[in-house]
Amino acid sequence: MSIGSLFTSEAIIISITALTGGLFLFLLINKDFTLGIYIWLLSILFFKYQRLIFSGSVLPNISMERFLFIVLLGMFILEAAFGKHKIFRWTLTEYSMSLFLLFAVISMISTGLIVKEGGKLKIGELLTGYIFPFSMFFISQSVYGDSEKREGLIKFLLLVGIYLGITAVSEHFDITKLIFPKYIMDPGFGIHFGRARGPFCQAAVNGTVLGFALCSSFYFLLAPIRKNIWIACSFILLALLPLAIFFTYTRAVWLASALSFILVLSFAFRKKKVAFILIIIILCVAAVVAIPFILSGDTVAAAFERAHDNAPINDRLNLYTVYLDMFKEHPFLGIGFDSFFEKAPDYYGNVNSVFFRYGKLSPHDTFTNVLAEMGILGAALILCIYISILFRSIKLYRNTLKIRNMVVAFWGCMIVYIINSIFIEMRYFEFVNSLFFIFAGAICRAEK
Repeated sequence: MSIGSLFTSEAIIISITALTGGLFLFLLINKDFTLGIYIWLLSILFFKYQRLIFSGSVLPNISMERFLFIVLLGMFILEAAFGKHKIFRWTLTEYSMSLFLLFAVISMISTGLIVKEGGKLKIGELLTGYIFPFSMFFISQSVYGDSEKREGLIKFLLLVGIYLGITAVSEHFDITKLIFPKYIMDPGFGIHFGRARGPFCQAAVNGTVLGFALCSSFYFLLAPIRKNIWIACSFILLALLPLAIFFTYTRAVWLASALSFILVLSFAFRKKKVAFILIIIILCVAAVVAIPFILSGDTVAAAFERAHDNAPINDRLNLYTVYLDMFKEHPFLGIGFDSFFEKAPDYYGNVNSVFFRYGKLSPHDTFTNVLAEMGILGAALILCIYISILFRSIKLYRNTLKIRNMVVAFWGCMIVYIINSIFIEMRYFEFVNSLFFIFAGAICRAEK
């Protein structure tokens, strides 16, 4: 099945026009900018692979999420100019983000890689990995100004978690009628077919977002005000998501989800023992129900194969050798942002006689790849971003009692995000990047 056959160019243009008009109207009527953010995120989730290609133009190919991002950014700037959104004084976080983006652009210009063959700008990874999420962090600090809007973000995570959880289980049991978009079941599209990979067509990224939703499911269970529909959604997620995460057959996802779950569960035990007991009961019941499915022959075989597959470990050993050799030769400024593919063939080698399977394996570590491509300066800036966000959330936890539940949920998401970032290159996946930084922006706004 060809992904291009799902929509004609005319249909895409009409969809973009209609959605843009609807977005303007929606924002004007509801006067809530966060709804525009959720529409943008959904456009990534469902229409990421639909693009208009402009041959012979220097401009990058246009997809729905890129178009809507321009609309959202323009509207935010316009509304901020009229005083609707408060712009806060910059901290170490914002300065580090801005300097990182500036350094990345200078790095690409200096290596001549900012323009690719055909004359188009080569900024796709810069957009998805850093410009989109950093911009959303700035915007989120201004628009998530009250607890109701911050709770809206948790609700969005819960709904996305239910969708991805149902999709993951449907993928595993081949229930195609419940799967949307249909390209998820196309073995020729994306990677990791046969594992729960969702609309991302990548199991590790799917598992990362599932981990976000699992951490967020605790929020309404611990909230002082009862909101029955969201409590029900939370219990559904607690029963559904562990199974969905298991079906990703991804060790990093399993590890990250387990560690974040332990953190949030320990907080629940200290704060609300009744909720803790209910959570344990739900998990035990879900485990009993899931055992017949988990213990089926095919499932056990797939899990055993993934747990004992040394090939990804061997590949990463080679990749770490490549990263370190690049860093040794270019310790301060790196080999150039987004130049790994061009430069890596000169560095490939075997590690303790471990064979490297294929020469064009993409980067699989977000942080070490920054170290190789941007040297000490780039690595220091990216670490400053995450460390400063963490310290700001710790300060908020200590000083503001009423928002502690959300901070703990954010810490759980941060554990999931950081651990998975060590094993995959997150810059290719704007949904998970942006979602994390939107959450971080909402937390940092509450700290101000």
